[in-house]
Amino acid sequence: MNHLFCPLLDKNRLRQPVLVLAAHPDDEVIGAGAMLAHHAAAGHEVTVVHMTDGAQGDPDGATNDIVATRRAEGREALRRLGLDEPVRWNLPDGGLPEVLPEIERRTRDLFLRIQPKTLYSFWFGEAHRDHRAVAVAAMRAASALPADCRCLLFGVNYFPAASALFDTSSLWPKKRHALEAYASQIVYFDIPGLGDHRDRTATINVNVAGVTHAEMFTDLRPDQLARAHDLWAPLHRMLLEGGS
Repeated sequence: MNHLFCPLLDKNRLRQPVLVLAAHPDDEVIGAGAMLAHHAAAGHEVTVVHMTDGAQGDPDGATNDIVATRRAEGREALRRLGLDEPVRWNLPDGGLPEVLPEIERRTRDLFLRIQPKTLYSFWFGEAHRDHRAVAVAAMRAASALPADCRCLLFGVNYFPAASALFDTSSLWPKKRHALEAYASQIVYFDIPGLGDHRDRTATINVNVAGVTHAEMFTDLRPDQLARAHDLWAPLHRMLLEGGS
């Protein structure tokens, strides 16, 4: 058996335009914030989509208007990464599986209009049902992507089945600053602190001086998304049922 360590890849080979699919404001920063800062610094055209209104992000009612607050936080976080305001679909937080056909249609339209060369979306094995709905919509709409699009699938609840690792050490301060914009979410989770642990953990098998933080992705072509989903879905079900 050979080693199967995730390779450290050259982020400068990623091309624009860049499209980012997020279910909630903060998903894209947790999963790919440093890479988005890289694209911004490179002058790439980047479109970020926040699909839900984020209304379920304050279960204890600590914020007066959580939708307006999360909208403002999302805008500020992207500004700190060097990006413009997101596209907002204002779909129901927690209810994306119920509107999956609409998400698929809108996603396909986005793919056709933007023709991204780099796509950031969710890995299929996410725990949050909204995240998995976005992943499935992207997979079903993948025929509208350019054949040479790099589909970089990130995790928020779990690490993805990683096949690509990018050194983001120099970009971590920007990512942390962006994560700190989500004050309404930090009430519940130490997102900046956990993000630091997460991105440092991704480097555990990287023996390269100066690499302290990295972001990890499943790196696929559009024509591989459906196969990857079909392989993962039964394994995921088995893992959830195992030992119960």
